[in-house]
Amino acid sequence: MSQDDVPGLDLERLRHYLDEHRPGLVARDLHAEVVQGGRSNLTYIVGDRDSRWVLRRPPLGHVLPTAHDMTREYRVIDALHMTGSVPVPSPVLLCEDTAVLGAPYCLMD
Repeated sequence: MSQDDVPGLDLERLRHYLDEHRPGLVARDLHAEVVQGGRSNLTYIVGDRDSRWVLRRPPLGHVLPTAHDMTREYRVIDALHMTGSVPVPSPVLLCEDTAVLGAPYCLMD
């Protein structure tokens, strides 16, 4: 799937941000696909040749900030992950800079 086929993601900007804030995380060009069936935040599988992550961001268009709070979602997942007793994905990164993808997003293993 090409970068133009993935609504809500700019893979070049994402790659640049990850290279700057998590050096070494991404080894190759990124590819992505939308995970279908969600009812709230958009969910994508993003990866390079060696690794894959889940990226979540608010829906496209106008949304109420409190309804799609990625910072809150990331903090809850991180807190649950640290307990070791609740099966949640491993949090990788929270980006609150809306210049990257047009909205805050979180990346998880």
